[in-house]
Amino acid sequence: MTDVQLYIAVGIPTLAVLIGVLANVVQLNAMSARIGGVENRIGGVDTRIGGLEARMDSRFDNVDARFNNVDARFNSLDVKFDTLTGKVVDVDNRVTRIEAKLGIG
Repeated sequence: MTDVQLYIAVGIPTLAVLIGVLANVVQLNAMSARIGGVENRIGGVDTRIGGLEARMDSRFDNVDARFNNVDARFNSLDVKFDTLTGKVVDVDNRVTRIEAKLGIG
């Protein structure tokens, strides 16, 4: 075997391996960049969801405050409901008495 044959026999497979390694490194860098882009997008979505959650919590707190408001100008919802129930009972009592006087009920 001559020196040229030895260089070709060793050099071509070595060159092929080096080209393969280089191609794999390039692919790995490209995939890493794409994964980094996806992570950035997920971070943006996470931030948006956090903002949405904060806004929803604020809105629900406002609704809760409106239901539980015991201000001098406004009564709480429970007091309003109790007042309405009392009025309905009064009307029912009046109708019952009228029915009794007329002999309907």
